[in-house]
Parts: sequence; C-alpha cells; structure tokens
Amino acid sequence: MAINHNDKWSAEKQALKKIQMHFVFKDQLNKQIRYDAADENINPSDVIRKITGLSYQRIQRPRIGLSFNHEDLQYLAKRYDMDISDDKGIKRRVGEEVNQYYLEQGLGGQPGDECTPPEDLPRENKRE
Repeated sequence: MAINHNDKWSAEKQALKKIQMHFVFKDQLNKQIRYDAADENINPSDVIRKITGLSYQRIQRPRIGLSFNHEDLQYLAKRYDMDISDDKGIKRRVGEEVNQYYLEQGLGGQPGDECTPPEDLPRENKRE
C-alpha cells in the first residue's frame, strides 16, 4: 500500500501559507486588549480576531508558563531551602508564593488555595 505524503503534510503546508501581522497600539490600548483578553479567557490576539469578526477560540486550559534558567533555579532552590533537582517542589512553592501574594492583595482565592498546574503536560526543557 502506497503512502500518500501529500495528505500527511497538507496541514503544515496550509500553516506556511498564513501571513502573520504585528500591530503596534498605544500603551493604554495594549493594556485594555490584555484586560479584555483576561476577562474573556482568550488570548490578546484573539481579542483582535473577535473585534474584526474572525473566528477565535477560548483558552481550554488557562495557565502561565515560565522558563527558568539554571541560575533562576539555583536562586529559587536557595530561597525555598530546597534541592535544585526538586523542580516539582520548586514549582509548588512558586505557586504557593504567588497565591499568597495575591491573597494578601485581596485578589486571590481562599487560604489554602494553591497552584495546581496540570502534571500531564509535557515537561519543557528546564535548563538551557
């Protein structure tokens, strides 16, 4: 049975045909777009798509991703008195600290709420 390579790469070929445009707005408008995106649980670029009548998707699993270099992990491990290899523990402590910060600002959830990032996602390269 012959393999049809055209079907295999058709989605990638379509993606290559897309044109990416960058927009520069005044600071206040950029902030408003980001606020609107957060309020509607969509990406800032999807706010533009929505305004202009294009299709867009809501964020399925909202999360914030951070990249830590080796020095960042060393700092955090020392700050939390943990071993640098305990990336799950460091991740938990960062989440707890962020939640506590916003709880003290009156913006967080209830005491005891914690960051529960999905563990089933593929791990990113933690050291560059």
